[in-house]
Amino acid sequence: MPLAITHTLAALALVATTASAWAAGAADPAHFRLTPALLDRMEAAAAELRKLPQAPGSSGDEDDDDAESVEDLARKLDAHPQVRAALARQGLTSREYATATLAALHAGMALAVEKAPGAQPAPGFTPEQRANVEVMRARRKGRP
Repeated sequence: MPLAITHTLAALALVATTASAWAAGAADPAHFRLTPALLDRMEAAAAELRKLPQAPGSSGDEDDDDAESVEDLARKLDAHPQVRAALARQGLTSREYATATLAALHAGMALAVEKAPGAQPAPGFTPEQRANVEVMRARRKGRP
């Protein structure tokens, strides 16, 4: 199977599997607007999180398949004081970080899929999702 089609199918599968997590939560990433400033804060938080030591007994490859909503993801983040502190230093709550991460993932997947041969703009995108795609597109263009 050509690589472009494989990537497109993988992207669609990822979006489809996360759609149920988005729908299950009260915080809906499909209606969350990303901003360049928020993405900067998220990047800074992610850099801090990568520096945190692994919890004793943790392999670093925890099973997140049981996270079914933004609230579930936020609860998992909140369970670790060092994670909460890192997010707070960037002015983020765990719920905002989880919602924004899923919104950014969705926008990134849309950008990846649109490069596939014969790809068409996703119908049914919310105005926020379309805006998020444009924010992510502009961010990519501004990077080397």
